[in-house]
Amino acid sequence: MFRSDCGREVRLEECHIERSALGWIEGSDELIRVDLIETLPTRARKQFPGDYYGLFIKPLPDGDLPLYTFMVSLHCHETVGVDPESDFSSLIVCWLGNTIGTNLSELIAREIRSVDWDKYAVNGAI
Repeated sequence: MFRSDCGREVRLEECHIERSALGWIEGSDELIRVDLIETLPTRARKQFPGDYYGLFIKPLPDGDLPLYTFMVSLHCHETVGVDPESDFSSLIVCWLGNTIGTNLSELIAREIRSVDWDKYAVNGAI
């Protein structure tokens, strides 16, 4: 379990890490960066299919293209707002970075902590 800054407890369902330039044989970093920005929402939705996920992509850092693209799907037993038809809320969070580090759990906790769950998550029903 992870705890957000707003106190919400969320559970990691899946984690996907890939090279940011995966699929590119050649091309400038800027061209790859533009393509990555344009295709990341679609790639995230393909990685984690379903209508019950919200999507938040953290702002991409300036400078060189980071080495890795991180995508995590998260689940919370609490809904967003008052919704008697829903049982939970879910969110996909994506970000780019240069290191994976030795503790993946700490990396994920740091990157998702400040995400505004109530703004980006989507409710779902069992």
